[in-house]
Amino acid sequence: MLRVNGVQVFALPIGPPLTTFEWAKYYAQLPPDEQIRILQYQQWHDRQRALLGSIISRWAIQQLTATQEVQIVRNKYGRPYVIGDVGWRGDFNLSHSGDWLVIAVTENGHVGIDVEEIKPVTIDVMHYAMTENEITSIDEIVEPLRLKKFYELWTLKEALFKTALCPQPSPHLIDTTDEIQNISTQLIYLDERHPVSICWDRTSHINLTFLNRHQLL
Repeated sequence: MLRVNGVQVFALPIGPPLTTFEWAKYYAQLPPDEQIRILQYQQWHDRQRALLGSIISRWAIQQLTATQEVQIVRNKYGRPYVIGDVGWRGDFNLSHSGDWLVIAVTENGHVGIDVEEIKPVTIDVMHYAMTENEITSIDEIVEPLRLKKFYELWTLKEALFKTALCPQPSPHLIDTTDEIQNISTQLIYLDERHPVSICWDRTSHINLTFLNRHQLL
């Protein structure tokens, strides 16, 4: 059982299609309702991402608890949480985009995480997602870096929203140029195309671990 101070972040590449052995091994670890949810995806990439997301969530929580039977349900907003007596009162949050899955786990308080793949967006999308203050901050940056700045801000907005502490009803209404009270934030890059923002509401630090899917078997 892993014991760490702070927020533990695990990053997992989605990778090429799973082998028949890998799929069967992962799939058998999940409860029937989760198996049904995963099979509803039509594309192999979406099914694989959903499967690995379920597996890494249980695996990560097992690293911080003494239980091997992690029960995860979703609230009315679709945010997953752990039920049952596992001797753990922490929080976890999962995100995926492009080539990566990421999960943040904390033993205390709340945590939110978001990863995005940097790819072109229209001006309309940018203005919908950002506040006027954020648009101004993006416009102050030289052209090659504006898209990068947009995704850095967007991942931050999503991670703040996903802490479940933000009063705004949608991430695009959050203004990251405002002072953020009682929440710590950190930006990291998994590679040049995938920024990740993590937010948490306790005094702690980030521990980042890169995984490969064979470690989850």
